[in-house]
Amino acid sequence: MMKAIESFFTVDREYGPEEIKEKGSRFISYLYPAKTKEDADMLIARFRKKYHDATHVCFAYRLGNGKEDYSRYNDDGEPSGTAGLPIYSEIKSKEYFNTLVAVIRYYGGTKLGTGGLTRAYGQAAKKVLDISERVTIHVKQKVSIFFPFDFTGEMMQVVNLFSLDVVKQDYTAHGVQIQLEIPVAKWDDVSKQIINRSNGKIKLENA
Repeated sequence: MMKAIESFFTVDREYGPEEIKEKGSRFISYLYPAKTKEDADMLIARFRKKYHDATHVCFAYRLGNGKEDYSRYNDDGEPSGTAGLPIYSEIKSKEYFNTLVAVIRYYGGTKLGTGGLTRAYGQAAKKVLDISERVTIHVKQKVSIFFPFDFTGEMMQVVNLFSLDVVKQDYTAHGVQIQLEIPVAKWDDVSKQIINRSNGKIKLENA
């Protein structure tokens, strides 16, 4: 059985513009957080509008919470595999998720060849990635707990002990139903505390 992913790396703000030059061509790079395809598409549209006079607007992004759920890269007219893929490779080598890197090129009059283009786009992406501050996101699991009113004190002690996020709390005639977000890394410890404090009467259930 695979071990649950407890955390992953990303960024929480934008970086750039950074720039490199290669035989007269300018390569301008940006790094942005992007949690969804919609976020990424909006950023790409913004770059294309801002740099409407550029020769190429190439990009790559990688989505997922510690596991790659979706990725996309685009050469925007450059020879296949010479722009988007090296940008994506740099994101992956940084072990970043939910991030987008765009590299804008202004042609300088000298062709770089496929090898030169691959290196230039990779270096441009690396330059903006290297200045970024890595943020660690702790993966959380949403759970639902029901307990009689008599156990309210014990359960709130567990919530406070682990600084858990209470997403929802409902009262019924028979007790309290709460939804919590528990960091995966703390799951076993939280579960043990709940079982011990309730003498085995209350257990965690996935929400």
